[in-house]
Amino acid sequence: MQILIKAKTHNYLIVLLSLVTISFIVLYSVQSISYLNTPVEERYLLKDLDGLYGPSGLYGHGVGFLAAFFMFLLWLYIIRKRWNKLRGLGRLSQWLKYHMWFGITAPLLAGYHAAFKFEGLIGVMYWAMIAVMLSGIVGRYLYGHIPRSRDGHEMSMKQINTEKATKLRELQMEFGIDSKDIKKIQGLTPQLSGAGTLASLYHLLVFDFKRRFQLNQILKDFEARYGVSKQNLLFFKGTIENQLIMSQRVVVLDAVSKVFHWWHVIHKPFAYAIFIVLTLHIILTLSFGFTWIF
Repeated sequence: MQILIKAKTHNYLIVLLSLVTISFIVLYSVQSISYLNTPVEERYLLKDLDGLYGPSGLYGHGVGFLAAFFMFLLWLYIIRKRWNKLRGLGRLSQWLKYHMWFGITAPLLAGYHAAFKFEGLIGVMYWAMIAVMLSGIVGRYLYGHIPRSRDGHEMSMKQINTEKATKLRELQMEFGIDSKDIKKIQGLTPQLSGAGTLASLYHLLVFDFKRRFQLNQILKDFEARYGVSKQNLLFFKGTIENQLIMSQRVVVLDAVSKVFHWWHVIHKPFAYAIFIVLTLHIILTLSFGFTWIF
């Protein structure tokens, strides 16, 4: 059974979670600022504050539990992606949004849990978490430029060309756009045959930067000549924008796919290593009797 929730609902929920998290971090920072500003070697003198905001303190330890919980929730996306029985449980793209949110929030909370004191293996793990978080942002950018179907799975070149042709027919049939203007839209994307990986990635950034200006220019021209009504304006704009995006992504697809493959090769081992170290950290912490409020 397919369980789908509108994308806007997920977006609102993530915004709400982000606002709650930001409010919590601001409040926690204000309350703990005197402790965090004290040199690490002198913090033991502030017994009351250390008992609250230190790594084993009441609040600091609780933040650590929350950070660890979010780290484990990161694996929900991977399970959803790999386990075919869960394919009907929402779109993969929506799961990825939560995966990214947990991946950004967990390291931030982990920093407050450690009171920004990073030493030994835990310090290495923390900076590895930051590296994985930053690489995740890069990976998400690359992921977004690989054409995918509505269920989040990568499209074949045949599917991409079919999608492009369908959008072009919609422009011609719905709005009477002539073939000359269709070619004009297609001509906005230069061919990059023979370009290297770095050159293709550079053009990808240029495409993303220029597309909004290109779209506005086309809309002004086409609206005046084809008399697009206000009711159809959003559909008209969306169709042209989709055509531009698909055309631009196709010409850099090989480079993006190659870099995304190597990104996976680097990202995954670091993520697995962090999970192992985190698990060991929790086991050792519990074995020493630091069980928070339990």
